[in-house]
Formats: sequence, C-alpha cells, structure tokens
Amino acid sequence: MSLLDEIQTAATDHAVPLSDMLRKCQILASRLRHQPFKEWVGHELNGYPDDAPLPRYRGPFQGEVKADLIGFMGATAKNVGVPMTNVPEEAREDFRSMNFYQGVGMLESLIADANRTGDTSLKSMYASELAAITPVWQNYQAIAMWVEVPVASVAGILDQVRSRALEFVLEIETENPEAGTTATTEPPVPLAKTDYIFNTTIYGGNVAVGTNATVNVTPGDLGSLLAYLEAQGVTKEDRAELEAALKADENKLGPRVKAWLGGVVAKTASFGSGMAQNAVGGLIAFAVLRFLNLA
Repeated sequence: MSLLDEIQTAATDHAVPLSDMLRKCQILASRLRHQPFKEWVGHELNGYPDDAPLPRYRGPFQGEVKADLIGFMGATAKNVGVPMTNVPEEAREDFRSMNFYQGVGMLESLIADANRTGDTSLKSMYASELAAITPVWQNYQAIAMWVEVPVASVAGILDQVRSRALEFVLEIETENPEAGTTATTEPPVPLAKTDYIFNTTIYGGNVAVGTNATVNVTPGDLGSLLAYLEAQGVTKEDRAELEAALKADENKLGPRVKAWLGGVVAKTASFGSGMAQNAVGGLIAFAVLRFLNLA
C-alpha cells in the first residue's frame, strides 16, 4: 500500500487516531517539498501559536456567555445568561467568540472528557477580574464567567481536518499517483500546482500562506496581474518573462506558463532572488491562476 493509500485509509477510518493520519501527512509533505502543507500539518498536530491566523474551520465560534452569581445573604445563582447589552459594544464580538488553537490530540481529549461527564458544551473561563466588573443582575456579583460552545463544534473541527487532508491527497494523487512513494531529486508534483491544490483544498480557496492575504487580480486583466506581482516583490525581469509566456501559451496554463511558475516558486522558497519575503509561491501561483480564470 502506498503512502497516499495509507493516508486515504486513515482519513476515512475514524478508528484511526487523527494524529496518526497527520504524521503520515508529515512524510508526504517532506516528499512533496511543500512547506505550507508541512506547516499546516505541524500546527494541527501541535497547536497553533497564539498570534497565528487560524483556518476558518477553527473559529471564531459564537458562544453563549454565562456566569455564576452571589448576592445578599449568600444567595446564589448558577449558569445565568449574560446579556450582551451589559458588555461594551466594541468588545461584544470578542467577548462571546471562541477560537481553538489546540492540536488535534488535545481537541480529541476535550471531546472525550465531555462525553465522560455528559457535558454537551465546552467552556472557556474569563479572568476573575473581568467577571467582577461585568454587571449581570442588580445586587449580585459575578464570581465566575465563561463562554461556552457545543461539543459538536469541536468535533466538526476534527472532521474538517480529516476531510481537507483527504481532499488534498486525492488531488495530489490525480497529478502523480507515485507522489508519496519515495523521496526524489525533484518534487513529484510541481510546487506551483501543489500550492494551488493546498490553497483550494486546505483553505477552501482562500490563500492563507502566512497571512490571510487578498489577491486583487481580475481574470483576463494582465495589468492587474502584473501590478499585483510587482507589489509582491516579483522582479521586472520575471514579470516580463511571464508576460511573454502568457502570450506564447495564448493566455492558457500551457508549458511556458507552467515553467515560469515552477521557476519563480523555487526562487521564493530560498528568498534569495531579491523578492520580498511575503511573495510566497502560493500567492504568486494563485494570482496567475486567477488571471487565467482557473481560481
């Protein structure tokens, strides 16, 4: 069974731990020589940094804010809904939203713990200082406050990871059924093509290599494409070569355009061509494919 087959089997069998499937994806990422996929797999396994942009399937989820209260003569009230009108308007969305930065193993543990205790939701506690200054009921003081989302939301994250990894592998297999067999001198799938597959399957068509960037290119508008590439740090010489390649291939994804994409993506991988570091291959490839009306 090939590596691609192993990943497909693991992705469709929920008895296989998701972390095991992702470790197989780590091997594939190495053999593809594709850094964005490697980073995505690493983040899903080990968790995302606090300042990292999250894929949309990880949040923000709109939750319900609740509190435990204490009042006069020791009167108490538990699981009281907190009216959003009591929260400053500029803070309301952040106040009731919940993101999940944890690795898949931790998320699986959260679900397992909830199943054992019979809980149907997961809580994220606020600092006690925030609870103390947020009014809920008159003559009552909040002693604990949290936002909670359904456990099903977390289960949905895990399903998204399985589904997106599976779709990525199936697309790679279409390009080269032997892509994951062994390490080769050259990437088994051109990096520009892998970039495109990664951005459309993992991020759902939203280019998010390092940032949630917007690619402002109009299909068929060469001027918008060249202006975007210039803004990303693509050199004048490389832009001229692309223009010539597009003309030769009659504005199609032909051999000259493919060769140009492969060469420029290789340059960005080393950041040694004078290009700005944010001119990553995924953005460049996506911009060209959008011009060609393929993305």
